[in-house]
Amino acid sequence: MKQNRNNQITKVSIVGIGANALLAAFKVVVGLLSNSVAVLLDAVNNVTDALSSAITIIGVKLAGRKPDSKHPFGYGRVEYFSAIIVAGIIFAAGVSSMVESVKAIIHPEQTSFTWVSVMVIIVAIVGKLILGRYFQISGKSLNSDALVASGLEASYDAVLSAATLLSAAVSMLWDINIDGYIGVVISAFIIKTGIETLLDPLGKVVGKRVQGDLATAIKSTDE
Repeated sequence: MKQNRNNQITKVSIVGIGANALLAAFKVVVGLLSNSVAVLLDAVNNVTDALSSAITIIGVKLAGRKPDSKHPFGYGRVEYFSAIIVAGIIFAAGVSSMVESVKAIIHPEQTSFTWVSVMVIIVAIVGKLILGRYFQISGKSLNSDALVASGLEASYDAVLSAATLLSAAVSMLWDINIDGYIGVVISAFIIKTGIETLLDPLGKVVGKRVQGDLATAIKSTDE
C-alpha cells in the first residue's frame, strides 16, 4: 500500500514537472518578445514549481525507505522536510522577484505585447488552474503535504498570470506600463505562499496537536 502511494505521488509530480516546464518555456518566449519583467517572473515561478515537484519525488523516495537500527520508526518524516524545502524555494523566488520588480519600477522599459502573447497567457492561466486542482485533489487523497503545497502554489500562479494579463491589456489599450507594479504584486503573492506552505509541515515536524477525530481514535485503541 505504501509503495503504491509513493508511486502515485511520483507520477503526479512528474506530470507537474512536465506541465510547468512547458508553461515556463512559453512564458520565457512571451516575456522576451514583449520585454515584460512580469511575464518573465511568472516563468521563473513555473521553474520553481517544476523544481518543487522534483524535490517532492526525492522526498517520497527517501521517505519510503524501510526502518533500520538507526531509524526504527522509518523515514516517513522526510516528506515533511521536502515540503519545507519547497516552501524555502518559493520564498526565495518571491524575494528575488520582488527585487527585480522594484528595479523595473525605478527604471521602467517599454513593453510590446501582441494578441498572440495574450493568448499564451490565457492558456497558461487555464493550465495552472487545472494543474493546481489536480495537485490538491491528488495530495489530499494520498495524504501528501508536498503535493497539496504544490497545488496551492499552482492555484496562486493562475491568479498571478491573470495579473500579467492585466498588465498586457493596459499596455496594449492605453500604452501605460504597469509591468513593475504587477511584478511587485506577483512577488508578494509568491512570498506569502512560501510562508503559508512552510507553516503546516514545520508544525508537524515540531509536533503540533493532532485533530480531534484522530486523538479520539488513538485513545479508543488503548481502551
